[in-house]
Amino acid sequence: MTTATTLSAVRIERRPGVVRLILNRPADGNALTLEMAREVLAALCDAEPDPDVHVFTLTGEGRFFCAGGDVTSMASHEPADRPAFLRSLADAAHDVALAMVRSRLLILAGVNGTAAGAGFGLVLNSDWVLASDRSSMLAAYSTMGLSPDTGVAYLLPRAVGHQRAIDLALNGRVLSGADAVDWAIANEVTEAASFGQRLTEVEDRFLGGAVQTYGPTKKLLRAAALDGYEEHLRRESVSIAELSGHPDTAQRVDRFVEKKGG
Repeated sequence: MTTATTLSAVRIERRPGVVRLILNRPADGNALTLEMAREVLAALCDAEPDPDVHVFTLTGEGRFFCAGGDVTSMASHEPADRPAFLRSLADAAHDVALAMVRSRLLILAGVNGTAAGAGFGLVLNSDWVLASDRSSMLAAYSTMGLSPDTGVAYLLPRAVGHQRAIDLALNGRVLSGADAVDWAIANEVTEAASFGQRLTEVEDRFLGGAVQTYGPTKKLLRAAALDGYEEHLRRESVSIAELSGHPDTAQRVDRFVEKKGG
C-alpha cells in the first residue's frame, strides 16, 4: 500500500521499505528553492531512523528532474543582495548533499528528465541512478557565470576524470541518459514510457537484498570520498555566492529570466 503526502514543493510517497520523494514544481522545472531544499532534507531526516525504510528515491514531476537552483528567485533580488541569497540557497542544498552521502539509506535517483546545476549535483550524491532515455544531464553553471555547488566540483572529477569534468563544467556539454551510463554517472537507462515501472522494479530489487548491509557498505565505500567533503562544500558556497555579484553574472542571470519569461 502506498500513501502520499503533498507539501509545498515536494510530494512524498511511502510504501513498505521505500520513501519516494518527487520534486513537485514542474512549471518551474523543479528548480531548487530554499523551501524545497528544506523539505527534501526534512523528509530524508524523517526516514533515516525508521528501521522499516531501506530505500530513499528522488525523482521529479513532469519533464524535469531538477533544473538547478531557482534562478528566477535569484534574479528577483537586487545584484548587491544576490550573494547573500545564493549563499543561503547553496548552504541549504549542501545540507541535503551531506545528508544523502551520510545516510544509512540507499539513495536512488530516478532521473526522469533534465538534471542541471544543483539537480546534477543531486544525481552525483546519489548511490544508484536510473535515467530515462529522454533525460539529459549538464552542469550549466558557467552559462550563468557561476561556479559549481552541491558537490559537483568535488564528485564530478572523481566520477569521470578531470578532462571530462572540465568539458561538462566549462564547455556546456550535455549528456543523454545513455551518455551518463557510458560516463559512469548513471547505472542504467530505460525507455521513458516504462520509466515509472522500471524505477519501482529497481526499488523492489534492492528491497529484496541484504538490506542490513546497505548502511555499513555505503559508509565504507564513501569513507575516502567524504574526507574533506564538508569543507569543500563550504568553499563551493563561498565561490558561487561571490560570483553572483559579478556584473557579467548579473547580466547573464537577468537575460536568462527575461528569455524564460518571454
